[in-house]
Amino acid sequence: MRRHLRSTWLVVVLALALVLGAQATIFGAELVILHTNDVHGRLVSFAEGDAELGGLARLATVVEDIRNQYGKSVLLLDGGDMIHGTNVVNLFQGRSAIEVMNAIGYDAMTLGNHDFNYGQDVLKERMADAKFPMLAANVTTEDGKLLTYSALIQQVGDLRVGIIGVSSVETPVTTHPNNVVGLVFHDPIQVAKTVAERLRPEVDVLIALTHIGYQEDLKLAEAVPELDVIVGGHSHTELEDAIEVGGVLIVQSHEWARNLGFLRLEVEDGEITDYERRLIPITSAIEPNAEVMAIYAEWEELLAARLNEVVGKTTVFFDGERANVRTQETNLGNLIADIMREATGADIAITNGGGIRASLPEGEITVGDIYTVLPFDNTLTVIQLSGRDLLAALEYSVRLLPEQNGGFLQVSGMLFAVNPRLPGKRVFNVRINDEHIVMDQLYTVATNDFLAAGGDGYEVLQNGVIVSETGLMLRDVVVDYFLEHGVVEEPEGGRIIFLN
Repeated sequence: MRRHLRSTWLVVVLALALVLGAQATIFGAELVILHTNDVHGRLVSFAEGDAELGGLARLATVVEDIRNQYGKSVLLLDGGDMIHGTNVVNLFQGRSAIEVMNAIGYDAMTLGNHDFNYGQDVLKERMADAKFPMLAANVTTEDGKLLTYSALIQQVGDLRVGIIGVSSVETPVTTHPNNVVGLVFHDPIQVAKTVAERLRPEVDVLIALTHIGYQEDLKLAEAVPELDVIVGGHSHTELEDAIEVGGVLIVQSHEWARNLGFLRLEVEDGEITDYERRLIPITSAIEPNAEVMAIYAEWEELLAARLNEVVGKTTVFFDGERANVRTQETNLGNLIADIMREATGADIAITNGGGIRASLPEGEITVGDIYTVLPFDNTLTVIQLSGRDLLAALEYSVRLLPEQNGGFLQVSGMLFAVNPRLPGKRVFNVRINDEHIVMDQLYTVATNDFLAAGGDGYEVLQNGVIVSETGLMLRDVVVDYFLEHGVVEEPEGGRIIFLN
């Protein structure tokens, strides 16, 4: 690996200008980088089969043990998408997640696309609550002002460490577009290159803390050799070993605090000479941290009365598993789309599979179950759309098959066939309420405000005319449906037919 200039100095939070410190050479030092990404509000462990896995409460115990072992040489980072994803976090707009991060002692995080989900005003409040900086070097206002800090320089043990944060350029289509009005997401690689060139002479170790996905991290490593380490997020990638590209180490720890990423660098005589890398699984064998559990208990108490209310029953298991709702029709996708169509009286309904985040069990269903399925603050919207634009939307929906795609549409009031082997013309035989689609006919389409505003890249839906912005939260419409019907049965399927 490369040689570095050595320096010692105090923590410096950086906007665009750097304040330079005195230089000094350090020999025989080490840096331990602990990292998480895509935690999505998992403050405590979650069930997977018979196992209890992940969660920040147990992860905090491991962090404390490692700090006791390595002392001041430890840096704790997060790669974004932390403050949204579970009821105890969502319904308090991320406040509970930030309180837990403060208690654990995070040193920095970068902004993930879902960290924008509550809008810019709330995000700024969470930044003020945090005892650590949130970084996003490539996010500015339209007049060029940074949304937050671009980078920081922090003294970690004997080493001076630079950290650059960059966020996904896809953010405007993976959060609600209204959440990022007036913001510009610049090319993260170009911005990281510019900042890295400024930081490199002033630090011993240079880290990019990214929320751009593993494939983009590979490009970043190749384009910015000034870096030593890329701590990534966004793609939920589980990298058991560090991936080395041109001397730059890329790490990522999967999702939901399933693992704590561990990377120990050895620095000697002005050179990174060796490293140790592993993922530490967060399992039920680890005792939860008492302080984090106490914080969680306070927030959970506030939720309990409302979320524990039983609103109805199901007669079958409703499938909302990530891999399924993003690649095929599911009975839960059908149910939600049917509820949307019934609530609005629209001709058809469409909703993105990426907005469905969990399944519903057979049996009693609570408000909390439905909120877990639909955690986003999406409202029910009706647009008027031509058959031609609707067909284009369906084609866009299936364009990535067989890969998972958060924009894959679950539908109601229509059926169509798909041949994945015909790119650009995969969709055919579209029928709306038992009649063939007519290109020039206008149809009313119930959807969520995220898609209606062009979310998930559905620019074609913006060709539609808004008929109704109900202001009703989609999850609350579903709750009301359960309350009205009591027992909810499986809707008719066979809406999306795949041809081999």
